[in-house]
Amino acid sequence: MADTLFLEVLTPEKKVFCGHVSEVRFTTRHRGQYGILPGHTPLYTLIGSGLLLFSIHGKEHWMALFGGIAEVRGDRVAILARESEIVDSLDIDAIRSQKQMAEKALREARSEHDMALAQVAIERSLVRMESLDLARLLGTPNQPRCPECGCEPCTCY
Repeated sequence: MADTLFLEVLTPEKKVFCGHVSEVRFTTRHRGQYGILPGHTPLYTLIGSGLLLFSIHGKEHWMALFGGIAEVRGDRVAILARESEIVDSLDIDAIRSQKQMAEKALREARSEHDMALAQVAIERSLVRMESLDLARLLGTPNQPRCPECGCEPCTCY
């Protein structure tokens, strides 16, 4: 059994990360947190909005994910996300402003559709804030370079 997993994180727009990791953790849509280690049982699961955490050489890295699907097969994990953001690209002042606007939109919602859109915007702001809080708390690298080609984001396959 291998001691690493090959992790790929893809969005419709780009390949966010690929490389060998020792562990992967993410929030599922309906079953809480999953932790994946080498040799994990194969599975497909829906991903909720939250953090994707993974370890490379004992250092934790993370990014914000906004929905998608995860496939675990053998020692390979593929994360197909609707959207993913690296913590370094986030601006706390902009996030707070977006959250305030979403809360106002929720209070002023005139339909269920408007209410649902506002709730999604609030959830996205909270995930972004959690990402920044984690970065501040841990102070560890959060934007890893691809171990195969050294680029950010990864362009190798």
